[in-house]
Amino acid sequence: MRAEEVIEEVADLCRQFQAKKVILYGSRAKGTARERSDIDIAVSGVDNFELLVEKVEELPTLYSVNMVNMDTCRNQLLLEDIRQYGREI
Repeated sequence: MRAEEVIEEVADLCRQFQAKKVILYGSRAKGTARERSDIDIAVSGVDNFELLVEKVEELPTLYSVNMVNMDTCRNQLLLEDIRQYGREI
């Protein structure tokens, strides 16, 4: 699967979990990603975040997908970066 396809699959899974927001952030949102860069996704409004992460980890991909729950994240610098550079998908 290409990175764009993985991003779409993850976004679809997030929507199945009734995510209010799904945000691509990091190098892929900034346009600085390399071929093997990881995929960073932030979500809000998901009741069972742990199960969502399990489902994402089951996707058949070689890309590393990092998930952040914006509702519980306490890293203010990360949240600021997501808000400033992330793009909703």
